[in-house]
Amino acid sequence: MHVYPTDLVSLVNERWESMADAITGTTDIPVTPLPATTALEQLISTCYQVSMMREEGRPVTLRLILAPPSVFPASQGPPKGFHRLLFSSSRPFNEYELRRLSPAVDFERSLIGIEQHPEKGFQIWGLINSGRRWLQLERGGNKKTNFLPDAFVVHVTGPGVLTICRGLKIIVTLNSGTLLDSSANVFQSKWLAKLFEPVRQNFLDIHELFRASVLYPVARVGDEFIENLQFQLLKRIISVTRTNRHGGTFLVFPSDGLDELVKESSHILLKYHFQHDEAIRRQQQLMIRTIRLATTVLGDINDPDKVITWQDYVGLRHESSVYDLEESLYEHAQFVASLASVDGAVVTSNRGPLGFGGMIVGSLDKLTEVAKASDTEGKIVTLAKIEGYGSRHRSAYHLCNALHDVLAIVISQDGNVQLAKWRNGIVTCWDLTSQMFIGEN
Repeated sequence: MHVYPTDLVSLVNERWESMADAITGTTDIPVTPLPATTALEQLISTCYQVSMMREEGRPVTLRLILAPPSVFPASQGPPKGFHRLLFSSSRPFNEYELRRLSPAVDFERSLIGIEQHPEKGFQIWGLINSGRRWLQLERGGNKKTNFLPDAFVVHVTGPGVLTICRGLKIIVTLNSGTLLDSSANVFQSKWLAKLFEPVRQNFLDIHELFRASVLYPVARVGDEFIENLQFQLLKRIISVTRTNRHGGTFLVFPSDGLDELVKESSHILLKYHFQHDEAIRRQQQLMIRTIRLATTVLGDINDPDKVITWQDYVGLRHESSVYDLEESLYEHAQFVASLASVDGAVVTSNRGPLGFGGMIVGSLDKLTEVAKASDTEGKIVTLAKIEGYGSRHRSAYHLCNALHDVLAIVISQDGNVQLAKWRNGIVTCWDLTSQMFIGEN
């Protein structure tokens, strides 16, 4: 059954209060209350209508926030604050006004500010330049994020695609009549963490050998730090691929020793296979260098077994060497993402990309349906016929059905992201949008 704007109101009301304790951001700004049900229906419906429009031939994308201008001090601005500009007179809130304003509000850098007038209803009071640091929660980065006030926020990202948020914390995403629940974010699942556990243990072992080989204090790290480091890199690759608007498929093998598997596999024909030398390990080496840098800078001679967290690393913003490593990781992500612009899949391991232009071959008649998960662990599923999906998705499903170790990430040209993996005796899929990553780090 399809879901439309009016169906969202009860869900938004229900989750708004339950999320109050989970908000991570400024706590000294008063919460902007939700409007009454009828007004909230009008607000969401207007955003839905503008999502179906085009401005000068381009789809309308924008962010808006329901909050008074007083919550944005006039003296502030990016990167640490928000630069708000008031219109000399408010503008009417409707889909036509939003469409005309959309070219002036770059989705990544700006918002439209609205508030509810007791007589005129919703009014547009001005624009807010937020800068791009909020995107670090999606795309990675080690700078301090400028969190939005605890207010009702809508992202319009494509035809029929709305993401409803409380500040930066997502309530729900509506995608062409389907609800995507951020609570079903597979990247928070236990099974996925377990899948990459051997990789994290390898990093921990390497780090302990390093600590034992030096005479100066070096702190320890745990799984949490390495998980975040892996996730930051993956978010950047996905984000760049979405931005390129070409789409792509990434086949991730979490174990080592894959060169021969890929060469001899009857399921993957890899057109461009990289030579196995030191360069192939750059991704792994960058992660090791990041761990060593953070633990060395934060090492304490009075606490030799100190364990640092990811937030400790984020606090190292003043270190120029951190900027260099961040740039190296970002450039690596850009490079890997660019490989997906060539037709075929990009094949990667924990060390880095093994090759690209991969064609998935073999029998394609052994799979007729997949399980679509609506929870993180893939226990709550509905069956879906694969004939309704494009060739890129169907190929990934068939490969997951044949090779149970592979993790497939499929990014559509329209920016939708899906992860597929053999789970519980069937190929299981999780639909994601990149904004489902916001607020989870």
